[in-house]
Amino acid sequence: MEKILLWLFLVLGVILLSISIKKAPLKDWLLCFLTAAYFTTFLGDLIAKYHLLSYPVQLFSKFQSSVLYEYLLLPLMGLYYYQTTYHKGVVDWCWQALAYSSVLTAFEIILEQNTDLIHYINWHWSYSMVSQFLFLLLVRWLMWLINDVARKREDGKRS
Repeated sequence: MEKILLWLFLVLGVILLSISIKKAPLKDWLLCFLTAAYFTTFLGDLIAKYHLLSYPVQLFSKFQSSVLYEYLLLPLMGLYYYQTTYHKGVVDWCWQALAYSSVLTAFEIILEQNTDLIHYINWHWSYSMVSQFLFLLLVRWLMWLINDVARKREDGKRS
């Protein structure tokens, strides 16, 4: 059952990713997705290495961490979060990050309690909530910073 769920998540993730990057500005969407995947790689590896979480059933069993979650699903949620906050202010960033991290955490709790996809060892759902909230804000802030620097450079070239 768990392997079927993982394959379903993979297919759904690829479909959602292909849909989400079809809109402009493609450069921003790809940069956001890849930035999120970059950071989740290190963070997920640390969490698995220190035995805070385990992933008993995986598509790619050579890894301790959940490659599907770290390289596709969480970066995809980061991308959707960035797209929905693209023209919003900081207060909206926080509210939406709270909403996204709440939904992700609720889904994680359901998976932890009902499947062998994830097991909490030295972990609590509140750690997931806070870490996802901060992660979304970090990626959003980095994207704002990158765009701000690029905008200032463009303005400097025009002057």
